[in-house]
Amino acid sequence: MFCQTITSIINDIYIVWFQHNWRPWELVYSLCKVVEDHVPQYNSYGKYVVKLFWMGSWRMITIDDAMPFDEEDNLLLPASTCQSELWPMLLAKALMKVASTNAGANSSEFTFIQALTGWIQEIHPIKFRSPEKTWNFLQDTIPKFKLQDESVPEMEPGGQITETDSSLSVETSPPPLEQKGAKDASEVVVCASFYAFQTHCSAFELSQMVESAETLRRYGLSLLRGHAVLLTRTRAGPLEPPPTSPPVPRWKLIRPQKRTVVTSEPQKTPQPKPEHFIEVASLYFSNRFKNRSGSLSELETGLNSTVKCSCTSMAPISETEDADCQEFLDPDAAKPNSPNNLEKTEVSVEDMKKGSDNISNDDSTMAEKEPATEEASADVQSPLSRTWVDLHDFVKGFKYLLVFHKPHFYPHSFQQSSFKSPTIRREHYLCIDSLHPSQTLISFSALLSWGEDSEKKQEASGGSEPAVLTILPYLWTSIQAQMPVFIIKTTCSKAAVLDLPKGRHLMVVHVRAPLGYHVLLCSKTPFSFGDEETVMAEFTKESACFTEQALAIYGALSRVAASLGDEQKLPALKETLKMAHCPINFSTTLEEQQHHEVFGLAVYHMLREALSRELTPDERFAVQVLTEAPETFPPTLKDDKQTNSDVQSAREEILDAEVLNPSEAGMKENSHAAEILLDIWPKAEADAEKHAVTLLRYMFENSEKTAQLYPFLHNEPPRIAFTDYSVPLRETADSWEMVFREVFMVPQKMLLAAKVFSTVRNVLHVINNDTGEEVEMLFTKVPPRVFQPNKSGYTFVAEVWKPESLPADAKWKMVLMSTEEPLPKMSRETPLSAFSVKKFQDYYTPNNTNVMCRYLVQLRAETMATVQFQTSKSDVVIHLSILDQDKELVANTGTGHVMIPLFHFLLQGDSSCADETNPQQRLGTDSTAGAADSGQPPQQTPEHKYVVQALVLYGSWPLDESELAFANMLKDKEKNEMRENRLKDGNSSNPTAPDDSTDGPQSSRKARRDGKKGKSAAASGFKQDTSLDLTKPHWILRVVTENTKTESIEAKKDTERSDQIRAIKDSWEKLEPGRCAKALQTHLRFLNRVQNEAKDEAALDETTDPAAASCDLDPCVSSPNNTLPDFSHLLRDPKGSAELTDSQREEERDRELLEKIQTHQSIRRSFLERHKHQASHRKEFVKQQLKMYQSMQDDWQKSLNAFKEHYEKLGLEEAGTTNRAPP
Repeated sequence: MFCQTITSIINDIYIVWFQHNWRPWELVYSLCKVVEDHVPQYNSYGKYVVKLFWMGSWRMITIDDAMPFDEEDNLLLPASTCQSELWPMLLAKALMKVASTNAGANSSEFTFIQALTGWIQEIHPIKFRSPEKTWNFLQDTIPKFKLQDESVPEMEPGGQITETDSSLSVETSPPPLEQKGAKDASEVVVCASFYAFQTHCSAFELSQMVESAETLRRYGLSLLRGHAVLLTRTRAGPLEPPPTSPPVPRWKLIRPQKRTVVTSEPQKTPQPKPEHFIEVASLYFSNRFKNRSGSLSELETGLNSTVKCSCTSMAPISETEDADCQEFLDPDAAKPNSPNNLEKTEVSVEDMKKGSDNISNDDSTMAEKEPATEEASADVQSPLSRTWVDLHDFVKGFKYLLVFHKPHFYPHSFQQSSFKSPTIRREHYLCIDSLHPSQTLISFSALLSWGEDSEKKQEASGGSEPAVLTILPYLWTSIQAQMPVFIIKTTCSKAAVLDLPKGRHLMVVHVRAPLGYHVLLCSKTPFSFGDEETVMAEFTKESACFTEQALAIYGALSRVAASLGDEQKLPALKETLKMAHCPINFSTTLEEQQHHEVFGLAVYHMLREALSRELTPDERFAVQVLTEAPETFPPTLKDDKQTNSDVQSAREEILDAEVLNPSEAGMKENSHAAEILLDIWPKAEADAEKHAVTLLRYMFENSEKTAQLYPFLHNEPPRIAFTDYSVPLRETADSWEMVFREVFMVPQKMLLAAKVFSTVRNVLHVINNDTGEEVEMLFTKVPPRVFQPNKSGYTFVAEVWKPESLPADAKWKMVLMSTEEPLPKMSRETPLSAFSVKKFQDYYTPNNTNVMCRYLVQLRAETMATVQFQTSKSDVVIHLSILDQDKELVANTGTGHVMIPLFHFLLQGDSSCADETNPQQRLGTDSTAGAADSGQPPQQTPEHKYVVQALVLYGSWPLDESELAFANMLKDKEKNEMRENRLKDGNSSNPTAPDDSTDGPQSSRKARRDGKKGKSAAASGFKQDTSLDLTKPHWILRVVTENTKTESIEAKKDTERSDQIRAIKDSWEKLEPGRCAKALQTHLRFLNRVQNEAKDEAALDETTDPAAASCDLDPCVSSPNNTLPDFSHLLRDPKGSAELTDSQREEERDRELLEKIQTHQSIRRSFLERHKHQASHRKEFVKQQLKMYQSMQDDWQKSLNAFKEHYEKLGLEEAGTTNRAPP
């Protein structure tokens, strides 16, 4: 039994070996310089390096010289007949090492040919139902068989060609030009692979495998020896030329008689079967193993003299079970006169340990004989046997076509690799701009896990996940999802060709791979591949098709302008110009007239831009003559003294001239226009491409029929203009930072797209400063949209979340792009790179009002600020708002993180400014400005009272037992501190202090109180920043302003309610000194009494009967602080008054209850009936579906039976026609 891996290695080495002058031992490196035509040396230390192509690059595969042997001391790797050669074994060992990394890959995706040469493998499935596609592809790819008149090839039984086969000529030159799409024979190598032998497969796959095995057996191939065969030629005719018929006398050609055959039935002319054959070459044909003559073929004997006086054939020595193979591999069977007739000796350990002197001598000898070897190799023929296979048998026996592309034949290529873990997801962009249909070869290699870990992962996930490469059309100005145009799924390496029509195409390439990937693109058409910033530069200019169309129109226009006075050429040139700018006929005359008006205006604007001035009336008249368009040019004044009447008189003169039809050649006006055009046209010719593009671009922008006139240009991605703004990222202690906040003024209505490029997570916000509303976002990005010009512009705010380790060159970059120019301008020259952040943080303590924090904002000047709030738990629903006089001005809701991108804090304003619908409050326009401009005295307005408040919604921040205990501890600590402060205030109060009615003591107390509040707030803020445990539930509030406005805004905890209580207590203390201490003592006595009563009741409950105690308990007399169960839910009507019931009231109550029961029963019955009706309807629908399916099955069976009967009838008729002898 053959080992398929070893068989494939030997077969692939032979396929590559005889494609060109290739020496496989040059891939092995040991004790030699890395130069061309090197010879590896024997390494006594046993270390070798083999160069193989893997994952898109040539890799160094390190191996040792430990060789596997079986129980009978036979080598299990390929070896040559020269026992001193190690390269076959080393090369096979390195190939098997690389193949082990793709053990879970599809057998057709990994080939040793790609690892040996670096050729790109493209897989084409062979469809046996459409052999014409396979034949057409092979006709355009591999050489064609061609008969010669001098010699005819000799055929062996079974259709195999002998060594005399060399007389047949093979087309190695490129095919004729009429064969479109044909490739050079040296550009690709085509092979075919069998069906993979599988023991566990479906019945359909098993039937295909059986049919393939039967077909291959007829040609001497075996499905068990799974390997690729080389496709060398195609043949569409006989191997021998048809016999020449004898010459016919001339007298027989005069009125030849027709031969008539009289039959009882009409005769059908049999259609000859087309002769389509494919020549396949393989090392493992059956005749190679059944050669009983006792000698090797002359072909193999000649090969022995080419490679270091040895290396005839490589085969696994361990395959001793196959007697046919053993006869082939036995060197004793060689001819006695052969120079390579070496005695058969087994490769043992002693042979491996030969001295280095012998190896070096052998190498020096071979170096001297190398030129003679190269001369002899030219006459050596390939040991691959060849045979012709019929096309129908070929599509049955083979499953895939393996097309190997040689990358060095492609002038444009690009490759991209990435090796990271875990799963990699990348986005690349591809831009192709061509005047002709393009083909791009895309090779995608993936790195998957292997070994024991991969087996465990596959068992856990139910199989190995393949890597996927997807290509989709992409537009910057649209968010509409597109369908994929190209998909590759592979577990090893796979390639395919992307066919695109002419024009400019922009596509996004999505790559997903488990561990790593490599992408290689090869094309004969220029393309751009990379990140979005790289490809974006290709769209700042017009496309190739657009430029070609513009130059065609401009060229036709130039020829008309140059021949305006030629009566003979002018009509044909005008017709050419019309076909250039108007390739279709309009349905109405009005549409055609409108198009000609737009074309005339386009020529006018092109010449005005070329001359850099306004056109004179004579020049405009010349343009009108040239374009045959009505006068639609805007009137211009030569100077300030010229009036509209002068322009009107000039227009009347032009109209009078138009009546005479000056566009006809030979007229005086026509000659004058021709002279003017000859004078001004050379200035436009100086930069023809630029002015041609300007001409066509004006037509696109001002005509509604461009989609009908130039559909291939209308579907292309448009030209864009863009500008970028970048800000470096700094190393800070906080993970969140606002990096960008600038105002942009939009000059005109335009479609604008904002793209952000950064290595960290970021979100961009856009706010309309006139309305204060934020532009709607698509997930976390701002989609392309039409921006309208406004007074205050648009503010762009960006926030980022930085990782723990930030790269040194990390930056945030925003690109604004649009199809219109000029682009929006920033309000300042350079963006700010640093902002002032006021940070507040504290632990979360739940309360009844769901308020997490409430901070009062104090202002010294008007300030623009950004407010951000986040929680330690990521799924908390937060409602962040800014209040003014307890009225909500602006708010935002988020999960775990919420931000108000922009808010303008004002110092003063009228009462209407507090309204949340007033945009002036949000954007900072002072309402008192209007009163000042009108001359009225400004009214006294109260100061704004801004409060930043954060609420937790829907109870989305539950705490576990440990967190709740920590929160209760914080509450108790806060109560204790408040109690201690009250005790200190009570003890420090002086009851004998004089009662002054002046404002001095009041102002001093107020200043002292404010000082305490400020000191406590500052101390608490410092404590929070330094000693906050981040593992506990906490929140963070940030207020971000510009560095120049740091001192303009301050925020502190809102203690208004506590301040009011404290002020009331101070007023009581002022009126009655010592009242605070007395109230505190009374409160403490009350608490002690309540606690004593609770202890007495607990003792009483232990000594008395619980039932009696419960009967004696009177809730009306109990203390309000006494903890009693709530029995309100057990009372019938706890809110109503007690009433005495009688029989009449009981009857009414029973009647109402009965009505409710009856109503409920009726509703229930109607619901059950409706449910029953729906169930029956569903059953009927299922029955109808089953009937429909059964009818479809019957129809399909009837059609199938009719098809079978029809073909059986045809077969019987053909058999009867064949067996019937002619009369």
